[in-house]
Amino acid sequence: MRNFFSQENYEQRDILELIAAGAEESINLDFKASGSLDQLDSRKNEISKDVSAFANSDGGIIIYGIAEANHKAAALSLIDGTVYTKEWLEQ
Repeated sequence: MRNFFSQENYEQRDILELIAAGAEESINLDFKASGSLDQLDSRKNEISKDVSAFANSDGGIIIYGIAEANHKAAALSLIDGTVYTKEWLEQ
């Protein structure tokens, strides 16, 4: 697997490689299942906390759409891109 953090663009195969390798979450990598995105205020607050924690540390990548088991990438957890758009997340 190529160095995941050195990439500028990611493709589906990169995500599938993380799952196949059972990549482990770290201080710079976090996996979130689709249920982590929701219109509820509690979920929005959790998203803000996750992003803030990365921003206030060494940075990193949060990947929404990967379910984890024992802090390792386990499976795809598909997200409806018509409901949860990049613009919605940025807001």
